Formats: sequence, structure tokens, C-alpha cells
Amino acid sequence: MSQTYIGYHGTTVSRGENILNSKQYSISYKEEEWLGKGVYFFEKDIQQAVNFCVKARKYEDYLVLKSKIEANICIDLDNLETMKILERISQEIKNRYMKLKDGSPRKLKNSVILEKLYKIKQYDVVKKTFPVLKTTNINDTNFIWVQVQICVRNRECIKTIEEVMRNERSYIFN
Repeated sequence: MSQTYIGYHGTTVSRGENILNSKQYSISYKEEEWLGKGVYFFEKDIQQAVNFCVKARKYEDYLVLKSKIEANICIDLDNLETMKILERISQEIKNRYMKLKDGSPRKLKNSVILEKLYKIKQYDVVKKTFPVLKTTNINDTNFIWVQVQICVRNRECIKTIEEVMRNERSYIFN
């Protein structure tokens, strides 16, 4: 039985227009990706996509796309059983992947562990709740700011792509 997700993807205006014209997202293959290879979305939260564009990437012009994602196999990294599997894989690979291909030190082994998991069980989507970096708890509570990220490994699961927000701040004046 498939699971349906709504995801928001923030990008530059030019990349967003390319996605809309081609009707296809590009897959991110970076070695340090938090959730491995795939197309990244924020689940159900357009403001997280805006924050990514404005605060993390500092894009002057950005576009937010909304997609409906239908996945048959989802790896939920908020599930304790799944985390136990990832821990076993991490112990198995130990220190074999401490450097990136260019020889620089690796910060995270996330993508290595998820690649190994993908070889064991090919999944469509991986999902995880992360704390929002550089924020504090809400006063006098233990509530923390979080974001739910989805990485779509199988692009055929992306059923729709639509523009939902555009911010063009840079203009050329003659």
C-alpha cells in the first residue's frame, strides 16, 4: 500500500523553471547528503523551503515547488527499529568511510549507511525529522524547532510538480 506525502522544494528561479519545463527534478548525488542520493523536500511545510532558500542558501531569487509524492517503500528514520538497523550498518562499516573521494575528512556517514541500506532493501523514499540548527527551545518548554525532510530516491514517485511561491528580488535596470 502506498503512502502519500506533500513536499516543498526550494530552489533558484532558473533551476525551478528548468524543473517545471522538464517536469523532472534533478537528483542530488553529493557525498555529504543527510538522507543519501535523491530529490529533497520539506514535508507539509512551505516555510521550511522558504527558510532553506533565504537563510541556508541565501538565494536572492527563489522559487518553491510543491509535489505530491506516492511511495510504496518508505524508510522512516524516526522509527526505532529502523534506527537499530542503521546502527548495525554503522558498526559494520566502522571507519572504512572516514574520507570523501577528494581525500577531505567526512563529516557524516549518513549517505554511506543509507547506500548500504538501499542495497539491502531498495526504497522509494527516506524520511527524517531533524532539529532546526542554531535555534533554541521555546521559552519554558522542551519544544524544539524541527523540520521533516523527505528524500525521494525513486523519482517516479513524484506525481505532481507545481509552482507555489516565487520571489524575484533582483532586477536589472537600464
